[in-house]
Amino acid sequence: MIKRIFMQIAVILIASSASFAEVTVKVRDISFFEGMKENQVFGYGLVVGLQGTGDSKLSPLTKTSLKNLLKNIGMESEELILKNSAAVLVTAQLPPYVRVGDRVDVTVSSIGDAKSLEGGMLIQSQLKGADNAVYVAAQGPLTVTRIKGGNRKEIKSSSVVTGGGVVEKEIPSEIVSENSLTLVIKNWDYTVANSILKAIAEKYPESKPELFSSGKIKIGVVKNTPLPEFIAGIESIEIAPSTRARVVVNERDGTIVTGGEVKISEAMISREGVTVEIPKTAKKVSVAHIKDSPSVKDLVEAMNSIGASTADIISILKALKSAGALHAELIVR
Repeated sequence: MIKRIFMQIAVILIASSASFAEVTVKVRDISFFEGMKENQVFGYGLVVGLQGTGDSKLSPLTKTSLKNLLKNIGMESEELILKNSAAVLVTAQLPPYVRVGDRVDVTVSSIGDAKSLEGGMLIQSQLKGADNAVYVAAQGPLTVTRIKGGNRKEIKSSSVVTGGGVVEKEIPSEIVSENSLTLVIKNWDYTVANSILKAIAEKYPESKPELFSSGKIKIGVVKNTPLPEFIAGIESIEIAPSTRARVVVNERDGTIVTGGEVKISEAMISREGVTVEIPKTAKKVSVAHIKDSPSVKDLVEAMNSIGASTADIISILKALKSAGALHAELIVR
């Protein structure tokens, strides 16, 4: 006799089935053209206006920064109260084709012993790129993200200034080189690359797409077709994605996500009085009966039906992977 324990199990199963129409995605969703990449910028800053939650007097960096700030505006003072200020690092991501005057969000993170940045104001800070040039000037009020419910601890030593960064210098994006474009697949897969090559060759035979040894696809620019139209045409091509067999488990919140029909070989599992048998045929019956050609979806549904806990399901998936019966990459977070 198995004691059934009914409890809420947070399980999300995303599975594909032959009975559904084949899913297609656009090329722009799984790849990008070389030269159209994001760029990282960062800098040092000072946050003021905190309600006694800033850096302590033990932080010489904040004290020196405050002195220099006051000196730059023609004021000097030796008696500074640091609790209302904090030294921070400021970071941002610049999208392709960013223009002067565009606004971007910036992330502000404490580098001292400040308890909280909530309610603070970031004083104008310069953000530089890898070439040491200034690309963004950032300033504005900080917003601390609120976390509702659960046992998650709220982090107040990091904050965001929404639209607080103003682009001061453009970053040129060169995507055409030697009269050709280079397409980069975000998650490399030969099946996906082959599908893209065939689709482009069918739509634009003159482009003669070919695969580089570096895993990039070189596409010749077609004559008599405007470049924007040509690029948009390639990006709008739809192909069937190739999904890898993966099972992702989040042990903190009990979420299980599986892509595709992840298969399980014949196996027998016993855990704390719960026995699960995965047979080759459907003739055998056990505590948790699983049909022919079982998948992770079938296993979770069977375990759920007998009141197994999330911890039980996760432990069984780990054991199946160790035994070689789970035919997928198991990612535990």
